Amino acid sequence: MGTPSWLYYLFGLVMLTVAAYSVALLVVSVTGRHHTGRDVDIAHIFMGISMAGMFVTKWAFGSRGIWELIFTALMVWFIVRSIQSIQSFGLHKPHEAIHALMNFAMLLMYLFPPGSTPGATGMSMSMSAGAAKLDPGLGFVLAVTFLASAIFTLASPVKGVSHHGSHAFAYAAMGAAGTEDSASSHGNGASTVEATLTTPWLEDSSHVAMAVAMGFMLILML
Repeated sequence: MGTPSWLYYLFGLVMLTVAAYSVALLVVSVTGRHHTGRDVDIAHIFMGISMAGMFVTKWAFGSRGIWELIFTALMVWFIVRSIQSIQSFGLHKPHEAIHALMNFAMLLMYLFPPGSTPGATGMSMSMSAGAAKLDPGLGFVLAVTFLASAIFTLASPVKGVSHHGSHAFAYAAMGAAGTEDSASSHGNGASTVEATLTTPWLEDSSHVAMAVAMGFMLILML
């Protein structure tokens, strides 16, 4: 396809970085006062590790069946959370919807693995040349949707919504996640680390990185 191999490694490293950052956020959410976004952290951990293995074959591990089960469960979870959000706050665009769609895309990547490319997924190694391929129209729509999500997230005047949603308490009260905790921080080391990790624009950055990488992978599959 003419794509330089270093680009696959770059995306793979970015995905592992997002996964590591999500682990840190999950730890902070358990030990600190941030209770929203844990499901997004868990999803990013699995997606980051999985996609790193898709970009760099030797980093892949685990059976397809396990990964399919994980992403199916996460997709159903976010669909249910989207419905609950609409029931609670009325008709709106719940942030859980994009995460449900991203997990759906991950499931499709295992059901219709990309063909062999210099850095492409270890999944394809076990697939025959005549394996079913993802519908180009569906792949294109998903890729555009994720890239649009990345652009809108970067352009949004309220940061952190992609992670916590617009109806999280911090947003409802002050318009930005983590503001209350940051303001009440007493300057100790733990609070400083927590405040840094939960910076809204940094949380959005992890979503943007994931959305761009997923869009790129889907384009490779067309």
